[in-house]
Amino acid sequence: MTKRKKKIFKVYLNLLLMGITIFSYILFSYALVLYKNFATTYRILGILIILYLYILLFYLSLKSIKKNKNKLFFILILLIIILNIIDFGGYYYLNKIYKTFNNYSSTNNIYSSSLVTYNLDLKDYKDLKNNKIGIIKEPKVIKDIEGYTLPIQIVKDLKLETNNKIVYYDSTIELLHALKKKEIDAAFFSSNYIDMFSSLEDYEQIEEETKVLYSTSMEYDSDEEINKNNNTLNNPFNMLLIGVDSSKDGVTSGYNADVLLLVSFNPKTLNATMTSIPRDMYLQTACSNGKFRRINTTTWGSSSSCAVETVEKLFNVDIDYFAKINFKGIVDLVDSVGGIDVNVDYSFCEQNSSRKWGNNTIYVEKGKQHLNGEQALALARNRHKPNDGSSSGKQMGKYCPTYNEGIRNDYVRGKNQMKVIMGIVNAATKLKDPNQAIVIMDKISKNFQTNIQTQDVLSLYNLGKSIMITDGTDLINIQRLQLSGKNMYHKIYESSSNSYPAVTIPYQESIEYIKNEINIVLGKTKVNIIKNISFDLNNLFKYDDTNSNNYNTININTLENLSNKTIDEIKTITNKYNLELNIIDYDTNNEIDISNYDNYYFYKQKEHVDTIIQELKSITIYVKKRSITSDIM
Repeated sequence: MTKRKKKIFKVYLNLLLMGITIFSYILFSYALVLYKNFATTYRILGILIILYLYILLFYLSLKSIKKNKNKLFFILILLIIILNIIDFGGYYYLNKIYKTFNNYSSTNNIYSSSLVTYNLDLKDYKDLKNNKIGIIKEPKVIKDIEGYTLPIQIVKDLKLETNNKIVYYDSTIELLHALKKKEIDAAFFSSNYIDMFSSLEDYEQIEEETKVLYSTSMEYDSDEEINKNNNTLNNPFNMLLIGVDSSKDGVTSGYNADVLLLVSFNPKTLNATMTSIPRDMYLQTACSNGKFRRINTTTWGSSSSCAVETVEKLFNVDIDYFAKINFKGIVDLVDSVGGIDVNVDYSFCEQNSSRKWGNNTIYVEKGKQHLNGEQALALARNRHKPNDGSSSGKQMGKYCPTYNEGIRNDYVRGKNQMKVIMGIVNAATKLKDPNQAIVIMDKISKNFQTNIQTQDVLSLYNLGKSIMITDGTDLINIQRLQLSGKNMYHKIYESSSNSYPAVTIPYQESIEYIKNEINIVLGKTKVNIIKNISFDLNNLFKYDDTNSNNYNTININTLENLSNKTIDEIKTITNKYNLELNIIDYDTNNEIDISNYDNYYFYKQKEHVDTIIQELKSITIYVKKRSITSDIM
């Protein structure tokens, strides 16, 4: 090849590389621009430095062509190619991470509803003629897509109203019991209804006893109005961590919120509280139309808003963010980080993530253990002992009858869940390969969702930088709190289920104590003494609620037996709770004037004894007229 041809080849090669370089530089610069709140000065400086290097290298390469310095030319070309590879690689990783974060914060989700019946003779929805079909009423505050929105669309599409009667119920639990008692012939629930209800008493065999007549899925925007104040992670904030229990993948199908953890964090002081809320806390939720429900049912409608607003009202706080993960995601996450190291307080066995026993039973031994994903989930779930009367206890009696040591309840389970969470955090800090981090994020994406926007996550750069340069072992002061309450099993009558559920009512003193501690962390309440709670992965649970043994106030009232009350005493009760008093002649079904009450005697009360008074609007007393010779009351 002649010198002239070599020169022309070098010029064309230079021009080709220049075009590729412009393209790679634009892509890499675009990826850096996406990270708006991440080290802005350094990003701009990096873009300018790379641009300067390219200009310098191409200038020198052109000069080397002119002076016919072949060796220098090819060295410069090699450097340009290396920079291009860095640009393309940087764009790939930065864009991949950004898109992954965006997927987590998407509000577009797939929701699924099923038409369910206890009548196994029915083949499909076409067999429903002159039947009653149940749907919950439209919630007043929170959107329930799988319980109301999608079923209404199905009724319309299948023209189910033409030959059937649609019956509306105040809540999902009332609808469930109505179906079980055959007050209705079919009802709409989330397609994940088996996981939702199988842990309830009398519904352990719901999978075998019911049949799905029709099922469909649609994509909706959940439109969750959380972080209304547009707070950022650089300011003090509250975040609700929600762990949902489902045997299927996904976070948008019906599920029970078996982990509710309110994190309050002040990035300026690095102080935090983590408040665990037991799943059986019984209170008025934001989506039950004034009825009391277990707090773990607040995710039944496929929304995080109900759980968020319920906890906001409970502690009088604004919750800026939520992060929701399916327990299936916990299994993937733990396995992806190579397992976690945890001190296990007692040996136990549990069902696996698909709720299967037998050969799928998970065994965990006492002591310091390296747990895989299924074992970590089992630890986070366990709260029963072998043969304790529960359905899980019966299964444990078959597969690990001697594993009966230790105290097990919702409070202990809350401790175990925190151990798992911090075990994951500890394992994740040891990851060094960015590819591994991306693989982990991709793997759990189907089982994880949050409203934290990508820019919010990137804004944590300055916080992370300050933590890294902080000298000391206790970088973050974490105060571990747990909402405590009074066991009210067999003491509260639930009208929707006609039963006495196993529930817990939160102590008002515990609520107030947690409120105060959260406000201290957020800087809303000033204190002279700064608390310094050390953080130790294997010794997390030194509770800062020493007065819990003295708690005795619950903000709930139940209805008494009124048969032995005078009319004045009954009036006092209705006036105290602002209830309407109705007195009905049982024989004529006519309302009588209270002034004529002496002519009647108490027959029965409509509202069941031990019903929560806050759920009532009125009290109805049935009376019978006294006979002249009657000596009854």
